Amino acid sequence: MVNATASVMLYPIEKEPPMAGEDPLRRRLQDLPRSAWVIFSGMFLIKFGNFLNVFLVLFLVARGFSAFQAGVALGVVGVGAFIGNAVGGAVADRFGRRTAIAVSMFGSSAATALVPLTDGLIATTALVGLVGVFAQLYRPAAGALLVDVVPEKQRVTAFAVLRLAINVGMAVGPLVGGLLSGASYTYVFLGDALFSFAFGVLALSTLPGGRPPVEEAPAARSGKGKGGYREVLSDRPYLLFLGSMVAATFVYGQSTATLPLHVTDAGFDNKVYGLLLGLNALLCVVVELPLTKHTERRNPRRVIAAGLALLGIGMALTGAMQAVWLLALTVVVWTVAETVYTPIANAYPAEFSPAHLRGRYQGAEGIAHTLGGALGPAVGGLLYSISPPLHWTACAAVAALGALLVLGADPGRRGQVSAPQPAETPQPAPAA
Repeated sequence: MVNATASVMLYPIEKEPPMAGEDPLRRRLQDLPRSAWVIFSGMFLIKFGNFLNVFLVLFLVARGFSAFQAGVALGVVGVGAFIGNAVGGAVADRFGRRTAIAVSMFGSSAATALVPLTDGLIATTALVGLVGVFAQLYRPAAGALLVDVVPEKQRVTAFAVLRLAINVGMAVGPLVGGLLSGASYTYVFLGDALFSFAFGVLALSTLPGGRPPVEEAPAARSGKGKGGYREVLSDRPYLLFLGSMVAATFVYGQSTATLPLHVTDAGFDNKVYGLLLGLNALLCVVVELPLTKHTERRNPRRVIAAGLALLGIGMALTGAMQAVWLLALTVVVWTVAETVYTPIANAYPAEFSPAHLRGRYQGAEGIAHTLGGALGPAVGGLLYSISPPLHWTACAAVAALGALLVLGADPGRRGQVSAPQPAETPQPAPAA
């Protein structure tokens, strides 16, 4: 039997900073631990080099497969991502955050490099599905590690920086991938593999190893702990939070699912749609990090609920706008909503999870986003084909539902429900 104590790493306890929001942004960034910056750097690398998801359909069509077959293959990548989040959470908790990230990156690198060498639709589809699994294994571990090493009052800032790295990587990377695809799709997939491999090496050489110390969850202290994902799924307030994240991703996903359809129906070409997405990316980069100075000091459930309500308003207004400047105004509304709720929501699972289950809690959140990302284009596209006004109204309703769900996602309620009642203290008998 393995000695569990020997395999547990004592994660460094960072010095608590002054109250969040009181320090200048530069000081708050400087106070973030080195491991957090490794995660930020690695996220930039793999989002910059995320060429497979962007160019897979074009690659398969160029090989003679139909658009439908290419779409099925891309859907299988999504199924793999769903599995990867679930497995990645368990791996992060059982074997450590660094191990999970390294396995994810090296596995993804090897599988991606084999894609251009694979023949046949079935073999290629199976391989890209495996890429989807490995490519998402890291996600719960990365989120859990940030929670492990970043003091509580800095976590929202840390997740905002993480999103900044993701947004910049995703904005610039496809441009490079487009240049590579002009020469050969083989270069596209090899480039993707190289960036994943680089993050794997970076993680192994700089991140702390081992597992976090085991601590009891509130449910476990009351004698009702189940362990693993069973404990996550029995956490009712957290399930409400996950439901709100499904709703949020469903609505936000319309920015790439049905917004381009509306832009086309309004008589504009793809350049206008590209400019709207560019506006979204620019606002995220410029606004989100400074905004966290104000949002992180407030009740997280109310901030997330306000952001989701604003997201619903912005998306609902889209259907009524026919001029470019009005469409741009709706983009501003739902982008501000995104910058309000997303960093808070990314950090919020830490309020629920004990250290030894943080990977699984992060994995469950990833599954919720994956589910919302899958339902959004499918259901949204169907509703839009039936009635565009109905579709945009439904977006507002789903966002409102998400806001209501997150208002009930209070970790304190879990403790109140599960905590045993104190025993009545016996009173001494009166003297005769």
